[in-house]
Amino acid sequence: MPDNSSRYITISQLAKISGVTKHALLHYDDIGLLKPEFINASGYRYYSYRQSYILDIISVLKKAGSSLQEIKSFIQNRNAINLIELFKQKQQELEMEQLRIGRMQNILRNAIQMTEKSMEAFREVPFLEECEEEYLIATPLEQGTEEEFNAKLSEHRSYCEEHFIYHEFPIWAAYSKASLESGIFFWGYIANKLQEPISGERMITKPKGLYAVMDYKGSYESTPEAYFILKEYIERNGMKIIGDVYVVDMLTYFSEIDPDSFVVRVFIEVSV
Repeated sequence: MPDNSSRYITISQLAKISGVTKHALLHYDDIGLLKPEFINASGYRYYSYRQSYILDIISVLKKAGSSLQEIKSFIQNRNAINLIELFKQKQQELEMEQLRIGRMQNILRNAIQMTEKSMEAFREVPFLEECEEEYLIATPLEQGTEEEFNAKLSEHRSYCEEHFIYHEFPIWAAYSKASLESGIFFWGYIANKLQEPISGERMITKPKGLYAVMDYKGSYESTPEAYFILKEYIERNGMKIIGDVYVVDMLTYFSEIDPDSFVVRVFIEVSV
């Protein structure tokens, strides 16, 4: 050991004063991130007090999201210019993470509100409702099959996440007016409701107007029953179908084990 041994501390002492584990220090040694000042003949590691500053750098950068390899590269080449460049990069990454967190908090908050509302107000008898214009972020479907729907749902979620699109939790779907009238139901798109309009081809608009509406409880496969009920209600009351069919999840596989307990709300635009 060097003559001025009081300047050096053991790995256990460094772990204690720096708030890291001995295991972490051993790992940092193995990967060359922070090696002891020297190792004596018995294999004991000794560090200098100034190396605690290196541990402080490691701690700050880890909390900012840096990998150990990034940290090692910075420590070995650190200077004021590299510091500014790295910190600006981490600042940008943290801002993006804040956007992701904010978006997810919004989705969870909306999901809670929607589920509570669905449990309190189930309206299985058709009724008329004046609806304001609503905006949807949508992914079109080409085949309308269940297999395609599942694949496109995953693609749709990824697109919204990658583009930080703020939308409400429930999944929407739609059938065309022609599909309803023919009785051959063909999914047109899957979507989520936006809080405000956005630019781009992915946004579609559910028009402002009068809608025949009902809540339907049952599996997804049985939802055409709701369309027939609404269609009969519309015809019985001398109205005409003038728009597409919009379907929004209320209680779904997220909250219900039994598919027959799913609840959707169906909208069909009409004129009197």
